[in-house]
Amino acid sequence: MIRFEHISKRFTDGARTVEAVKDVSLEIEKGSIAGIIGFSGAGKSTLARCINLLERPTEGKVIVGGTELTALSEKQLREQRKKIGMIFQQFNLFASRTVYGNIAYPLEHGGMAKAEIRQRVNELLDLVGLKDKENAYPAQLSGGQKQRVAIARALANRPEVLLSDESTSALDPQTTKSILHLLKELNQKLGITIVVITHEMQVVKEICDKVYVMDGGRVVESGDVFQVFSSPRETITRNFVMSTSNLSQIDELLGDPAKPIHLGPDDYLVRLRYLERSTSEALISHISRQYELDVNILLASIELIEGNPLGGLVAVITGPHERVRGAMEYLSRRNVLAEVISHG
Repeated sequence: MIRFEHISKRFTDGARTVEAVKDVSLEIEKGSIAGIIGFSGAGKSTLARCINLLERPTEGKVIVGGTELTALSEKQLREQRKKIGMIFQQFNLFASRTVYGNIAYPLEHGGMAKAEIRQRVNELLDLVGLKDKENAYPAQLSGGQKQRVAIARALANRPEVLLSDESTSALDPQTTKSILHLLKELNQKLGITIVVITHEMQVVKEICDKVYVMDGGRVVESGDVFQVFSSPRETITRNFVMSTSNLSQIDELLGDPAKPIHLGPDDYLVRLRYLERSTSEALISHISRQYELDVNILLASIELIEGNPLGGLVAVITGPHERVRGAMEYLSRRNVLAEVISHG
């Protein structure tokens, strides 16, 4: 649905030139939900705004739905933009218009008859679960309700692509979950391609099929979400992944001046991550019996990514060096990433 070919975007401020996006090439499949993630200043929002040419690339081609947008005239581009909806962090609703009026706005400017507008707005209100709020004003709505109005408005012209630029960043965790659930539902019902721009790996984990990690204007890592979560290659990706797991608490415990973790001469503090899409073997019990080791589990985590369990744990393994090494080699053969964090 979306293809970037060697996209670069430079901004010039006086004598200074900033390269926000650097030679990015990628493809986003039709009907998928893709996440573009990066810290502030990574270039992710600029890249997203290149999809509908709100930011025109300095170099490269943007192709959406088989049409090269970078080759169109302004008039042709305005027509193509109707196929790309966009929602934002701050909702961008008209305070003086009701919920109905906000959703109807793009249809009124498209020359649609009033009866058709009424029918379409009613469909959209049902779709986002706001039928009882059509006469309310934005000031009377919660943050989640405002975002639902913004989503309905973005869908008014039946777009093929929906861009979500940090659309849950201003919402509390529970409301964020409900909005992400709605986006997933819309993707399944309408077959719409969704591009999610975010700095939160939790958002990517919740709804995305594929993720692109940006750093310094470049896409430094990409892949399906399970693959990236189970075996991140880049340091920045590992940091994002660890930010969503309670296994990262071990770093805080090790740095605690009170020294809550005491390791003896035969103690190995290890972090294990299961890399299989399905794991049912009792691996910890096996290494404890087979290699005559004591295993004390300190932290554990299991979660579903794309419907597949992804688990890990932090444990203290106690025993002679050769037996511990044998156990770690066994785990590696079973496709478990086994990392020694510290040794007594």
